Amino acid sequence: MNHVYKPSGKISFLFFPVYTAMVFVIAVCAFVCIFCIHFSPSSLFDAIIFIFATIKVTKCSALSCVRAGKVRHPVFSAISGMILGLIYWYFIIIFYLPVKSGFIMKSFYLLNEPSSGLLRIFRFKEFASAFSILKHDGAVITGKRGEIYFTIPGNICIIMLVILCIVSVIFFASEFYKNSGRPFCEASGKWMKKIVFTSSVPEDDELFISKLLLGDCTVLSSLEPLYEVNTSHCKISLYTSGFDDKFYISLSYMENSGKLDTKTGKIKFKENELVEYLGIDNNTGSSLLTRNWYKPEDASVIVVTEKSKRKAARWIIINWVIGILAILLCVFAIYEIGNGLQEFLFKGGFFYIALMFFANAARFLRTMQKEMVITSTEEKYESEGTKKFLSKETKAPAILKLFYLFMMISAVGLFILCIIKI
Repeated sequence: MNHVYKPSGKISFLFFPVYTAMVFVIAVCAFVCIFCIHFSPSSLFDAIIFIFATIKVTKCSALSCVRAGKVRHPVFSAISGMILGLIYWYFIIIFYLPVKSGFIMKSFYLLNEPSSGLLRIFRFKEFASAFSILKHDGAVITGKRGEIYFTIPGNICIIMLVILCIVSVIFFASEFYKNSGRPFCEASGKWMKKIVFTSSVPEDDELFISKLLLGDCTVLSSLEPLYEVNTSHCKISLYTSGFDDKFYISLSYMENSGKLDTKTGKIKFKENELVEYLGIDNNTGSSLLTRNWYKPEDASVIVVTEKSKRKAARWIIINWVIGILAILLCVFAIYEIGNGLQEFLFKGGFFYIALMFFANAARFLRTMQKEMVITSTEEKYESEGTKKFLSKETKAPAILKLFYLFMMISAVGLFILCIIKI
């Protein structure tokens, strides 16, 4: 019978300096998160910023502390994740009021106090004070233009804050726990290399899994490379050590959902995990390494039709027209605002300019990547979007890249214009 990988329970001394450094990183991330929240003009944006920041901080801290610290003790890892989650919330709360006061004074010079004054905000007394002020004042819910919708009572705010804290701390613990359970080679002192590829679906998946669990690794040889795209398939994750003397495998069934990802235009797949970190013999592992497989990104490709190609061309033209008009309108608004420009920046103007820059920067980077596409005359394969051109392997058209680059440069130009006019 094949065995499932079990962590050794060991902890490297590297974990402690990495964990300490991560506390400082967490503090910086919490400050940036609060700073962006106060720059945001809408409570909806506040929630999006907090959720996005918390997810990224959690995943990066878990990857850094557990992977770099070589923690193979799941319970210890989960506890350390919970502690780091509480520290993250501590910084979130103590930074909230000082940053808010800076925005009330409408000044970019938020750190104009001496170092002794800055260190005062880290005391537990300031932490408790933030809670008492929140309980007294409550929270104001604002719209896109900064208008006040309603105020949440202080007691409700405290309850919501506690619930959010518990959820995020559990998320920290689960990410740390999950990362510490991945296969580790004790002989080489390194995490095992992960190689992911795809295969066709077994004829009888229940019989296939039963044989595999009972130690019959020959069933893996029956898997064929995936020659069709956008169809249900298996995802195989092979873990190999530096000495190629131990192999573990994870299998997932990727079911075609029939839905398209609106961002990429590709088919979405529902993942159903069948086996995780199952040990296999050396001969089977070595043979899997030498076979020619397709990667997961090749399993789902864009399918275009003549109709979708024409629609893509129209969208590019519309994007250019709307983009140029929006920039001209922003320039006109900046000149018309005049003396109220500084207040405009603090009411959300800078936030929208930054959002314009980073959103278009992300799209520009995505257009630099090649994608596999196939052609079809069947209407059911039509997909939405702008990056749909006929080829086996293609990049986005140059005019689309120029559009995103134009919007990025325009965002920087708008910010410089605001600073000059102030």
